[in-house]
Amino acid sequence: MRISYEWLSDYVDTNGLSPQEAAEILTMSGTKIESVQVLDLSAIIVGRVLEQKDHPSSNKPLWIHQVDVGGGRVIQIIAGAPNAVAGRLVPVALPGTRVPSGTLVRDATIAGEAGRGMLCSADELLLGEDREPRIMLLDRGEPGESLAKYIPPDAILEAEITPNRPDCLGHIGVARELGAAAGRDFKANFMPPYIEGVQPPAAELIDIAIEVPDLCSRFVAVPITGVKVGPSPDWVQRRLRAAGVRPISNVVDAAAYVMLEHAKPTHVFDAGKLAGKQLHVREAREGESLVCLDGQKRKLGPGMLVVADATGPVAIGGIIGGEDSGVSETTTDVVIESAGWDGVNIRATSRALGLRTDASLRHEKGLAPEMAMAAARRAAALVRDWAGGQVHADWVDVYPRPQEPVRIQLERQKIDGLLGVSVPPDESQRILRNLDFQVRADDGTWDVLPPVFRLDVELPEDVVEEVGRIYGISRIPATLPGSRHTSWNVAPPEDHQWMLREVMLGAGFDEVVSPALVPKRLLQRLRLAEGARTLFNPMSDEMDTMRTSLLPSLLSVARYNQNRTAERVDVFELARVYRGKHSDGLADEQIRLTVIARVDADADAGRRGFLRLKSVMDRFAQDLMAGTVRYLRAAPDLYHPGRAATIMVGGREIGVVGELHPSTLAVFDLDGRAVALDVDADALIAARGDRKATELPRYPAVQRDIAVVVDANVPAGEIHRTIKEAGGNSLESLRAFDEYRGDQAGEGRKSIAFTLTFRSPERTLTDAEVEKVLSEIRKRLEKKHGARFRT
Repeated sequence: MRISYEWLSDYVDTNGLSPQEAAEILTMSGTKIESVQVLDLSAIIVGRVLEQKDHPSSNKPLWIHQVDVGGGRVIQIIAGAPNAVAGRLVPVALPGTRVPSGTLVRDATIAGEAGRGMLCSADELLLGEDREPRIMLLDRGEPGESLAKYIPPDAILEAEITPNRPDCLGHIGVARELGAAAGRDFKANFMPPYIEGVQPPAAELIDIAIEVPDLCSRFVAVPITGVKVGPSPDWVQRRLRAAGVRPISNVVDAAAYVMLEHAKPTHVFDAGKLAGKQLHVREAREGESLVCLDGQKRKLGPGMLVVADATGPVAIGGIIGGEDSGVSETTTDVVIESAGWDGVNIRATSRALGLRTDASLRHEKGLAPEMAMAAARRAAALVRDWAGGQVHADWVDVYPRPQEPVRIQLERQKIDGLLGVSVPPDESQRILRNLDFQVRADDGTWDVLPPVFRLDVELPEDVVEEVGRIYGISRIPATLPGSRHTSWNVAPPEDHQWMLREVMLGAGFDEVVSPALVPKRLLQRLRLAEGARTLFNPMSDEMDTMRTSLLPSLLSVARYNQNRTAERVDVFELARVYRGKHSDGLADEQIRLTVIARVDADADAGRRGFLRLKSVMDRFAQDLMAGTVRYLRAAPDLYHPGRAATIMVGGREIGVVGELHPSTLAVFDLDGRAVALDVDADALIAARGDRKATELPRYPAVQRDIAVVVDANVPAGEIHRTIKEAGGNSLESLRAFDEYRGDQAGEGRKSIAFTLTFRSPERTLTDAEVEKVLSEIRKRLEKKHGARFRT
């Protein structure tokens, strides 16, 4: 947003405060100023065009001007715009002058004709931006006079306004911030004075109705008759240009001025062009279209808000007016519209139409409905002052659900507690009142009423933030967090999610945090779009759908690292995914833990990666006391058939682990192979058991190793389960530690080695007792799996 420092001084005392100092104060209080351009026009002079003719030999359109620059001196200037006709006053930069935009003017010969200066555009003087080449025309002055005599020094501040502060998209809002932060007097009221009107009342001149009160909260209509359309005052045009708006006429400029002043857009209709003398707010109907003020015809559709007369749309609500109902030179009667629009709908419509205007920029951020009346009063006063006419009485104000005031109870000590510094109560109250908050103090509890234009203040913490940013971040001392405790509370329950993170970090994986929004087309390509929730008003096509899986985000991270020649990509994320919805309409949110690791391209790399992730899963179960984890061979989507398994804990399937299918990697242009682990973190944590302390064993253990040779297709888990069943109570633990495939095992067979630990809680086991149990284990393995044994 472009802010005129000279305009700002109408509302706040800037005496002795330079634009650079004001920019620093605003930035430190939360209104970031990107740049400051000081506007000094003392070197630019007024000239009068005596003659204009076409350049006789130029290949492109050029015009030769004879310009009186004072003192009886006439110079020849060549320009590329035709609007500086004979008799007009124009700004002239003589050779050797550097114009505010930075151009150094020199003598030049263009296509054989000499040029001795430059006729300046508003853009070159930093007084605005024109979409087509044109010379800035002046309304007053004498040749040779400095332009600074008629255009006082100014500075243009480029501000970045945060989305929660649409009230600062106007000069009054910025001035209020500057006054509070700099301790300067603020000289503007939020609500302009009421205007006494003439008869007949407004309701007899215009019929207003809101058919969609959920999307249009308020509509104020002000009829004014007998206006005379013409140019707006010179100082108004100058201010509009400084803010980047091209002046059009006194009536239209009044609406633009109010928008740049109050941050609330209004629109002016030609009352004589409204069929049926009505303005109804409704949704667009199928097949409707509108020729807008920019001359473009736009097709409308359901969901888009329009303002319509008896024959059809005359404006796209909150965005742009229609050409046919716009103010022209022949307009005599007008209706000022000031309405409250639903910000989400405005943004969705603006995006669907590919049209972003100054009005939609403000409305899409959610302006307070109470601002509608303030803007209507100011616009009516300006139209009356600049274009004449009579404002009619009893304005139409359709307000289905008035804005409810927000009251916040704040304990005074909470300010010091949250900010970490003691702010005197009187100063805190002064800061809040300077920001238009109402404060009533009662025995340490404050009753705070935020101003109606501050919809972003709802909680006590919001009020504390207001105090802190105006009090000054630089005044808050750097201290260590926390404080000494004189009493202790019971320790909180164990953070099991953090335990999962510690296991992953200990296994050499890096945690990533990815956006919750992903492209829907990517989910569809991966067959993950079932139950996906698409946003009504997405920021872009790349962020239009809530993720249903963490896998696409992690694979995107892997691609990002691959494109930057990263040798290793071992990453995980523990976060929410969003699938389907509950009966209340909210998304079903699951917390998933997803891990991926890129592995080498050789044939055995996928197996090694699988075993690595399997060991991580086993560690989860061990630390959570979740019992034995079972892995069942499976072929889930996105994974390689025969190289993946579903994970069972407590008889419930909670996830999948395995090598990703090459087609999955191809979607992300990933080379080589990759393995992934994806589990329902909530289900895993829910399967945890109680950790109980037991006595240390009193009797020694006996360990034996056994190498079992079985068919290569027999899962190790089945062998593990058979041994556990046959081992009985004396088998304390069982662990597989080796797998062998080769000539000694035989074609199509494998050998798995286990360590068995035997122990009795009552006595020391003898070798004969252990051998008896081992013999039973071997018999059971031979019978059930056709096993033989290696020595």
